[in-house]
Amino acid sequence: MSDFLIIVIAGFFSCIALDFFGRVLLILFKIPEPAWDVVGRWAYYMVMKGIFFNPQISNTMPIAHEVKIGWAFHYFIAVIWAAIFHQLFIEYSLFELSYQNGIIFGAITTLAPLFIFMPFTGQGILARKTQIPYLTSLILLARHSVFGLAMFEAFRWFD
Repeated sequence: MSDFLIIVIAGFFSCIALDFFGRVLLILFKIPEPAWDVVGRWAYYMVMKGIFFNPQISNTMPIAHEVKIGWAFHYFIAVIWAAIFHQLFIEYSLFELSYQNGIIFGAITTLAPLFIFMPFTGQGILARKTQIPYLTSLILLARHSVFGLAMFEAFRWFD
């Protein structure tokens, strides 16, 4: 199987695991899932208008299919992370392919929403401008740790 296909499968599998874990958190603890409409709107403004920093994005006029765009962007980013994982753990073998390193990789990916997405969409660095910044950050860390663990497992299938 080609590396490209393996990367896409690993990215999708990991993202599905992250989303499944998010659904469990919603059902058991009433922890809301990400606002895919805002993600889609932000992705649209980035690609179509070149606007990356958009702190008022939640208050801008909704766009057609923004939830679908948000989900597609979410899975696209997961495949990008899978490509990075593949480079680090498979192609160049810079790190051992292990459960621990999968979790660490996932935890590191938490930096993207905490230092890029949230500040660029007006929610502050480390979710500082949300109602519960510490809990939001911990939930993101947990979700992304599951993501990294699933990433390890997916690549292990093809090892």
